[in-house]
Amino acid sequence: MKRIAALATAVALTGALGGCAGTKAGDGDLTDDWAMMAAPKIPEPAVDSCWTTSATKVNDVTPSAVTQTTCDMSHVFETVKVGHFTGSAASSSSPPSPSQLTDAWSDCDKAATDYLGAEWQGGRVWVNVVVPTSRQWSGDARFYRCDVGALRSELGVLEPRKTTMKGTLTSGGELKLTCGTQVGTTQDSWDDITPSRCTDPHDVEYVGAVSSSTNDWPADGKAVDAAFSKACEAKMLSYIGMSHSSWANQKALYYGYWMTGDKDEWTAGNHTARCYAMIDKKKINRSLKGAGDINV
Repeated sequence: MKRIAALATAVALTGALGGCAGTKAGDGDLTDDWAMMAAPKIPEPAVDSCWTTSATKVNDVTPSAVTQTTCDMSHVFETVKVGHFTGSAASSSSPPSPSQLTDAWSDCDKAATDYLGAEWQGGRVWVNVVVPTSRQWSGDARFYRCDVGALRSELGVLEPRKTTMKGTLTSGGELKLTCGTQVGTTQDSWDDITPSRCTDPHDVEYVGAVSSSTNDWPADGKAVDAAFSKACEAKMLSYIGMSHSSWANQKALYYGYWMTGDKDEWTAGNHTARCYAMIDKKKINRSLKGAGDINV
């Protein structure tokens, strides 16, 4: 998990005592009429806060590279919810590890979907659970931040913006995944997808997201295939309305999947992948949704 640092500021008050000779106020004891100052508290982030970073990809985001900014200025992340750790996670002497973030992840997952208008996996979106730094945790900070960021493509390139991401995955939303063009395709893999309209020539179409019931991180290609292959095949056939018998006779149509998180995010509970219908060595200019038993 990426952790974003914040600064806590303690304000010291100083007072000057003065008066005229021959006057007296109070009981002469200057120690019993003053209330104790509250201990400095780590300031909590707020919902609808915006953040910018010098990093260009999600994997390069570090606490030192993220700063708060106004939302009408260029920003990369938006805070959609602020939650609080409780129970054993809150009583720990250090910030939660990925395995202790399952409740926070579930909370952020739902908050992101509500904010964006549809499941966030169906958009060019990254969801990040931000926890306090070690110094903030030592200062009794027990909050976590749910952030969303826009992506240019599946490769994780961040897309700065000056307008809100709220509602951008509703019908016709600007960040909603539809069609695109494969990049860096080999026999067994692909590197990225360049987004495009489905009425333009394309060779890939988003068909939905699936979640694996496997608890262990899929550490190699075989494990990834076991976690997502059958589910994505079923998702593609359902999206197109194609029968298994028709699918068996296809020459150019196949499917691919892209995991939405890294190992830490998987440990926290994000077991999802995006599924795509993909076409080999040709392009079409229409959507495959509901097309039925056609020969692609």
